[in-house]
Amino acid sequence: MIPLKYNARNLVVRWKTTLMTASGFTLVVAALVVMLAFVEGVQKVCTTSGEPENVIVLAKGNNDEVFSQIDTRLASELENSRGVGRNDAGVPLASREIFLVVHRRLEQEGVFKFLQIRGVQPIAFDVHTQIRIIDGSPLRASQSEVIIGKGVQREHQLNVGDEIEMGRKSWKVAGVFEAGGSAFESEVWADLPELSSQFRREGVYSTMVLRTEGPEAAKELMTQLESSRSISCNPKTEPEYYAKQAEQTQMITSAAWIIAWFMGIGAIFGVMNTMFAAIGQRRKDIAVLRIIGFKAHEILISFLLEAILISIIGGFLGIGFGMSVNGFSRSTAIGAAREVAFAFSVTEGSIIFAACFSLAMGVVGGLLPALSVVRIQPLEALR
Repeated sequence: MIPLKYNARNLVVRWKTTLMTASGFTLVVAALVVMLAFVEGVQKVCTTSGEPENVIVLAKGNNDEVFSQIDTRLASELENSRGVGRNDAGVPLASREIFLVVHRRLEQEGVFKFLQIRGVQPIAFDVHTQIRIIDGSPLRASQSEVIIGKGVQREHQLNVGDEIEMGRKSWKVAGVFEAGGSAFESEVWADLPELSSQFRREGVYSTMVLRTEGPEAAKELMTQLESSRSISCNPKTEPEYYAKQAEQTQMITSAAWIIAWFMGIGAIFGVMNTMFAAIGQRRKDIAVLRIIGFKAHEILISFLLEAILISIIGGFLGIGFGMSVNGFSRSTAIGAAREVAFAFSVTEGSIIFAACFSLAMGVVGGLLPALSVVRIQPLEALR
């Protein structure tokens, strides 16, 4: 076989062409890694949102709590449903909640951003056990106080003691909470009665969240509510609800693949053009290799390896650039009008896939030029 250093030396000698061709692979692979990291980051937030013991109940015909409306009568029936857990005081573990989305202007940036507000009662903290105050103090009822998720703190540049304009008055940030990386970290929590009066939503709730003894009990309660003739609602376990909200990332994934394939085709034609040009310039070298005893298929493999080396260089650089976004925090819209804060997540699987994708582009792009080497006649090439 022709030594690999022969190909490496040719790539170094033609370093400008090599670099330009490899840059095509770099762009494709980097874009692919970033898009996969985006999808992985959003899906990770949605899969960690909600607890399998909880059943989220929306009004019949609604799949998003932004539009759902549950009246007091239905809320009472849901609270007393068989299977709903109770705390030590015998109070049903049922959280009546209002979910609102408003705009807030960031003065420093001069832009408007969504601010997601959830009105809750004290029982909500027994239902949503992921919530943990990490700065400041817990929410106090009827004191015009709110607690904010750490995603809101980062995106809206808020801290404990700051004031937020919501409705017809200002609310003081009493504390910052985390929720295991879930979508709740992108929300502002306020006292339910106080928030209801500000937005004229008294007696109407967006959501009821019912806590059960465990995941199996939650599924049984969901089935019970779905088959009930007296209670008309749309129940889902919390993980199922947030997984449904994240379904639009599948469209993003499909778009990422379409973009990657089109960019990949461009990179393939780029390496084809480079290799055909290299073969045209090295016809006499190829003829000498044939004369000194190297077989046609050995020269074919050598040139194919040269194309693969270019793809490896470009793929390595592309993965490096793509990995630079790992952990970078942003927010994105999911569902009807919800934003979640997430971090780009470059996984080992994404890296392996991107490397294989780059290698495949190198093989496809280098195969046709390498096959043309077989048709070169040594004596004619030396004339």
